Amino acid sequence: MTILARVFVVRHGETDSNRNRIIQGQLDTQLNATGLAQAAVTAEALKSVSFDKAFTSDLQRASKTAERILQYHTGIELVKDSALRERFMGEMQGKKGPVDMKEISDLSSIETDEAFAQRCIAWYNRVLIPYISVTKPDVSGGQCRNILVLSHGAFIATLFRIMIYSNHVTCPAELKIGSLPTLGNTSISVVEYRIVSRGKRREVEADILKYGDISHLRGLHVMEENADVLVDQS
Repeated sequence: MTILARVFVVRHGETDSNRNRIIQGQLDTQLNATGLAQAAVTAEALKSVSFDKAFTSDLQRASKTAERILQYHTGIELVKDSALRERFMGEMQGKKGPVDMKEISDLSSIETDEAFAQRCIAWYNRVLIPYISVTKPDVSGGQCRNILVLSHGAFIATLFRIMIYSNHVTCPAELKIGSLPTLGNTSISVVEYRIVSRGKRREVEADILKYGDISHLRGLHVMEENADVLVDQS
């Protein structure tokens, strides 16, 4: 077995909107003091990881968290990609949750479940998988590639659910597929990709090693709810 890559998926640090349970969606909110502290601690926790590449949502709460982590990893390109943004919530953005859907005049302004899921998996297939795959010719003598991805709670949760349901990855037995744990700010999720031999064939398998881990925060305040994820559009 050869480890091909490990992908470290991190949610952004806390914002005042997180603290006040404001639906952010694609509003470009800033990290608050707690969020900056969370980013600093997360940077320390990932200091020993030799990152080869980094991708982030272009919204500053994600990109600033990524930049803080990469302060210990000079020379690593940080690719900002709008496809990694949080779900677009239309008129709900800026409102305190939970929102009475009867007060929303244009529900069509909200990114649909289907469109959002398609955006998540399209990024995965268009960007992440090709980047991981380029390591294949070098696995005999190459090292495991470590990839940093900074995004948002709903995006990360949706992507992981899709990967699990479609058998792109396997997950630990303690993870309940139907109800994955809430992702705290600067939580770390890790997926490992490896090449396994089956007879004459060599195949790529992927396992979730961690999901939503916040143990590195060592008691720093972490919001237990995410207004953007808890929105009920039924």
